[in-house]
Amino acid sequence: MRGMASPWSGSTVAIGGYLVFIAALLLTVIVSAGSIDHAALIIGLLATPLPALVAWLYIESAAWMGPELMCRIVRNAAVLVATTCSFGGFFITIWTFSRLAAFVVLLQIPLWYLAISALSFLRSEEP
Repeated sequence: MRGMASPWSGSTVAIGGYLVFIAALLLTVIVSAGSIDHAALIIGLLATPLPALVAWLYIESAAWMGPELMCRIVRNAAVLVATTCSFGGFFITIWTFSRLAAFVVLLQIPLWYLAISALSFLRSEEP
């Protein structure tokens, strides 16, 4: 069993974890919809990316990608729908409870991107 290649690489585990997180957040909002402002909008934004997240997980785990243009278009469309709708629903959920937390989350996105990019650059420069 040790020599067998696992279809569960780091990216598929991350996508699967994100799928579970979005589904749990969706169920939480559904259960407490009566006490949350804009619950219908949040539920719509969190439910929309679920099929796209499953498609993205399948694409990454089944080595479905090829060099063809259509493969890249389908993958990029799944990633775009999965990320934009789920980030929107997540952000509006945070905004509903705390405006300050929403601004802090928005501020963290470019900071984490810069930190990860800098680390990747430094790693590529090492001999």
